[in-house]
Amino acid sequence: MKNLKIGVLLSGGVDSAVALYTLKEQGHEVIAYHMKTVQDEFYIQRQIKHKVCCSPSDTFDAQIIADQLKVPLRIIHLQDIFKKLIIDYYLEEYKQGKTPNPCYFCNRLIKFGYLMDLMLQDNVDFVSSGHYARIIDGKLYKAVSKEKDQSYFLASIERERLKKIVFPNGDKTKDEIRKIAEKANIHVHDKTESQDLCFIPDSDQLRFFEEFGVDVKPGPILDKSGKKIGEHKGLVKYTIGQRKIGVSTGEKNYVVKICPQENTLIVGSEKDVYSKGFSVRNLNILTDVGKEFASTVKVRKNSEEVPCVVILNNNSAIVKTDKPIFAVTPGQAAVFYKDEMVLASGIIDEVL
Repeated sequence: MKNLKIGVLLSGGVDSAVALYTLKEQGHEVIAYHMKTVQDEFYIQRQIKHKVCCSPSDTFDAQIIADQLKVPLRIIHLQDIFKKLIIDYYLEEYKQGKTPNPCYFCNRLIKFGYLMDLMLQDNVDFVSSGHYARIIDGKLYKAVSKEKDQSYFLASIERERLKKIVFPNGDKTKDEIRKIAEKANIHVHDKTESQDLCFIPDSDQLRFFEEFGVDVKPGPILDKSGKKIGEHKGLVKYTIGQRKIGVSTGEKNYVVKICPQENTLIVGSEKDVYSKGFSVRNLNILTDVGKEFASTVKVRKNSEEVPCVVILNNNSAIVKTDKPIFAVTPGQAAVFYKDEMVLASGIIDEVL
C-alpha cells in the first residue's frame, strides 16, 4: 500500500497499539479512535473481576499510547447506540431462551459499522484494528496464529466493508506482538487480555438482568419424558449443553432445551445434546457461493470445524453436517470456512 490515511481502533491494549505502531512505521498517516460503550461511572460502581475492554483504565492507556506514538486520538462516545444495538439485543435474546453472541454483533454494528462510518467521514482510506485475522483481495481469512485467530467473531462484517479494512496483526503470534511492543517501549506490552463482556464487568449475570427489569425466577427442570426432577434458578443462568444444573439423578444430565414461555428447563443425556442439522438466520455472505455449497462450520469460537452442506434460502439457511456436533446453541454464531477463507456466517436459529 502507498502512504495512506488510516483510522485505527485503539482499545488501550497491546494488540491495537502494535497495529497502530506497525502502520505508522510503514509511513501511513494514522488517526486513533477509542470508543466508550458505557459510562465510566458504570465501572466505578462495580467490582471488575476480570479485565474488560472500554474501561476508564483503557482510555487512560489509549491516551498514553497515542501521545507516545504522536498520533491524534479521538474518544468516541457510543453509549446510546451501544445500548440500543448490543445491550438491548442481548437482553431480548435471553428472554427468548437463546444464548446471544454480543461480540459478533459488536464487530458488525459498532466497530465496523457505526464507528467505521464515523471514521470514513473523517476521510480515512482504511480502517484498522488489532484483531488477529487477514484480509486478502477483499476476502476474510483466518490469522496465521491458529491460537489467536478471531475470524469467527469478525465473520459478521459486511462484505463490502472488508475492502476498507486492514489487520496488521494477522500474520503474527501474540508473543511476537508483545515483543514488538516491548522493543518499541509501549507500556502495555505485558497488559492482561480482556475476558468478560464490557457491560457486565463483575460477571454477575443475575444482577445485570435484574437491573434491566428482566424477571429472573425459578422454575421446573424436566427430563425428556416431562417428569420434574428439580428446580432451576432462572433460565438466564443456563445454556445448551451445560453440565452443572444443580440436580442429582444418578446420571449425567445436560441442558437440552430452554423453554422461556413455560419457564422450563429440559435436560437429557449427553447423546441428546448432539445434532447433525440446524437452521441459520441473519446470513452474511462474504464471497461468491451457490445456492448450495460445501464447507466446514464452527458453532463456537473454540469448537471443531465440521464438514457440512449449506442450503441457502434468502437470508437464512439449512445446515447439514457430516457428523453430530455437541451443543448447537440457538443465538450463537455459525461460521462457514473453505480452508483458511471465511465464506459466510449467521446466527443459529433452531436445531433440526
